[in-house]
Amino acid sequence: MFQYPRRLVQIAIRFLPFFVAGLRDRHRFILFGRSRFVSTEQHQLRARRLRDTMLELGPTFIKIGQVLSTRPDIVPLVYATELSTLQDTVPPGPFGEVETTVGEDVGMDEFDSFDPEALAGGSLAQVHEAQYRGNRVAVKVRRANVVDVIETDLRVVRRLLPVVIAIAPKRHHFSLRNLADDFERIIKQELDFAREGRMMTEIRSNFSEEDGVKIPEQFPEACSERVLTMEYVDSTKITDMDELRATGYDPVAIAHDIANAYFKMGIVDGVFHGDPHPGNLGVDDRRRIVFYDFGMSGRFTPEMQDAIVRLYIAAAARDTEDLMDVLIDLGVLDSDVDRQAMNQVLELAIRDLEGTGISDWRALITEMNSILHDFPFRIPPDLMLLIRVGTVSEGVLRQLDPNFDFLTAAQEFLVEHGYRRRGAETWFEGMSDEATSSIRSTVRTPEKLERVLDMVLDGQLQVAGLQLQQPLTAIGRLLAYALITASWVVGSAILTDVRPTFGAIGWGIAAIMTLVFLVALHNARVNG
Repeated sequence: MFQYPRRLVQIAIRFLPFFVAGLRDRHRFILFGRSRFVSTEQHQLRARRLRDTMLELGPTFIKIGQVLSTRPDIVPLVYATELSTLQDTVPPGPFGEVETTVGEDVGMDEFDSFDPEALAGGSLAQVHEAQYRGNRVAVKVRRANVVDVIETDLRVVRRLLPVVIAIAPKRHHFSLRNLADDFERIIKQELDFAREGRMMTEIRSNFSEEDGVKIPEQFPEACSERVLTMEYVDSTKITDMDELRATGYDPVAIAHDIANAYFKMGIVDGVFHGDPHPGNLGVDDRRRIVFYDFGMSGRFTPEMQDAIVRLYIAAAARDTEDLMDVLIDLGVLDSDVDRQAMNQVLELAIRDLEGTGISDWRALITEMNSILHDFPFRIPPDLMLLIRVGTVSEGVLRQLDPNFDFLTAAQEFLVEHGYRRRGAETWFEGMSDEATSSIRSTVRTPEKLERVLDMVLDGQLQVAGLQLQQPLTAIGRLLAYALITASWVVGSAILTDVRPTFGAIGWGIAAIMTLVFLVALHNARVNG
């Protein structure tokens, strides 16, 4: 009965110092006075305190912190970086609660044996080793009463959110209003082990022909919304460099294998593992990359997959116009954004990156963070997970390979799997109708021009009451032939890059038009 008011007071008191500090940053004496300067060191100290506060407040706020770490439209970079280090590891709960949950949902007697000592503990669940029908399994069990705690916390968040919006800059209001919905969706998905099992099974099926990736197999008959029974897969943690090298594995090669697995999930399959921190990745004794914990997993629509490919290509090529188009298609920027101003800041960001010699995902996101704060933008939920996977995985992969370049790896994957060629073909197909129309117009142009010139010769064409005389005829012909020739040269160059056969035909026509132009030029000089 008193759980909600107690929790509301507890949370409000814990966040009050941050609230007051934010007000004093704007007005030294809260209600009046100048804004005050806050050094980077002070922001870093606050960020660490905020992270610790969220860790102490439990599962809901751990997830909120993880979500905020991927929201550059709301959280400054120094805070996002600190919050990204939040690890969901807490001491396991009493085995009696686990026994009750498993007994109610599956039945403890279904297992040959069940180890009461937990292998790992998180704020939402804990994992135990067991034997099931002769198989060594890992059983993930949801913590007792965690749903009630989270529902109470979400009520508190919704109650306090208007206060946060009231003091936040106007450009953050749109994103803040949608935060509670994002938190609720993500947390409820992680609480639903039946969904996690389905996602794990689907991703496992997508990698069924891949020898270098291992996804644990699920035992559906021993699963429920609160219990997930899966194959036990032993592995070496990917950050255990000494063990990897002792086994004869190359950390650099492993980094690229992990990156390619994520590219396949996001770009090819559209279903992906969304929590690539070191505890969820390993290497087994067959050198396969092992993925654990699919609670934070996502799905892309085909349109989203296409946008991701375009985003990688545009980012790697530093194509600001295409980058802007992709950001608009993804819903990050409004379609009526000031394109000229946005293009200028994107070009400035790219020059800054090129000046530092850095070409990676984290650097690009960091630079985008700094410039987009001046524009009204938002991060859709699907893109939020993409940013999290990109930034977290890059940090992990840099531990394996200090020189790992995320964008270069993405570009190599796209080239290897033919996405650049497919992109060019898609572009060509989209342009084919326009090209056909342009060719028809070009073919008809001489005929139309001849009719106009006949009118000139007969003195029938007038401009502003003036008759056009014979000398303009030659000039008109020359101008028409020059334009037609130029259009065929440009069109043939484009066609050659996409469809060489069509390009060869185009160059042939361009050569003929060039000859016609030269003859007309010669005749004009002779007659002149």
